[in-house]
Amino acid sequence: MLDIAYRKGSTKIWVPNYPPLRQLLLEEYHDVLYAGHFGSDKTLTGIAKHYYWPHMADDVQKFVTSCDTCQRMKSSKQKKAGLLQPLPVPEQPWQVVSLDFITGLPPTSSGHDAILVVIDKFSKMGHFILTHRTARTEETAQLFVRYIILQHGIPTTLISDRDPKFTSKFWKELMSLLGTKLAMSSAYHPQTDGQTERLNQIVEQLLRAACKDDISKWDLHLPVLEFAYNNATHAATGQTPFFLCYGRHPLTPQKPTTSATVQPAHDFITTMHQLWDRTHKRLLDIQQQQKRQADRHRNDHTITVGDQVLLDTRNLDISHLPSKLRPRFCGPFLVEAQVTPVTFRLRLPATWKIHNAFHVQLLKPYRDPNTIFVGRQPPPPPPL
Repeated sequence: MLDIAYRKGSTKIWVPNYPPLRQLLLEEYHDVLYAGHFGSDKTLTGIAKHYYWPHMADDVQKFVTSCDTCQRMKSSKQKKAGLLQPLPVPEQPWQVVSLDFITGLPPTSSGHDAILVVIDKFSKMGHFILTHRTARTEETAQLFVRYIILQHGIPTTLISDRDPKFTSKFWKELMSLLGTKLAMSSAYHPQTDGQTERLNQIVEQLLRAACKDDISKWDLHLPVLEFAYNNATHAATGQTPFFLCYGRHPLTPQKPTTSATVQPAHDFITTMHQLWDRTHKRLLDIQQQQKRQADRHRNDHTITVGDQVLLDTRNLDISHLPSKLRPRFCGPFLVEAQVTPVTFRLRLPATWKIHNAFHVQLLKPYRDPNTIFVGRQPPPPPPL
């Protein structure tokens, strides 16, 4: 069948413009087991040793990039999708707060094995609240009211991960009654609340240093560690969280006692507002600098509603497959809605009991192999 013609001046076989024949060669040099599913360059080199047809490189590129197996099994080498979408910078303390849990701690004699970490996004003040891993939503809400609302008032925005305690109907209703917006992270993308993640690491580091002799009593050290954190200068603001919130530094054993004049109330208020304005501008400058730096390593995405996309499997429960051999992506899935500039809602199988909004970094456009090359059908998504 291939003994049709040789290209003039060459020993390569000239393949006529007959799509099934060209597709057969592409499949033989890319899809079959001994071909290895290599990229476009290696596939083209293999075919070009013996065959030729016009625009062969373009056909190879289209064939390889639309290969369903390659799209699923190979990690993406592209820049991160989606430009950085920073949250608005608050203008004063305790307008915007974020919450997260530190779990996996050894149980103490009082029954604590977790910490609820709450951080003010303006002053960077943190509260490290003792709790336990199995705390009900109602208990978590009571802790939030006791340690945050009764001390600092009602925040306008709450940032949290998608822990069931924060996504339950009760918690949403409580936040609605308080007039607070719920700024939920998209599924499997905790960078929305990266500041709390970093604070968690600091808390764990402080605990390791304080409890090196007896880790079973870590809860006894927590209040003192909270004070130490809030009395330390934060790099982002140039001030201590304590000073930004209260306008003074606390008296500590290291601080010499000196007589100080009391600032008139009007002057104090003016000074605090000036300090908050300077801090707000400083945080804005830092945020813009971080965005410029981050966007150097990102591409703006091209995903729109109605597209077919593949979903990263790193956070999916497909444990029946070895981690080293499991597909890197699954799908394709229909994009049903755009939730934020970088978050999309997918139409997932009804058997998948997971949240269906994902950050664009976990998605990649799907190239349907059957659009150009007839007969290449994708397999169904794996069970969850």
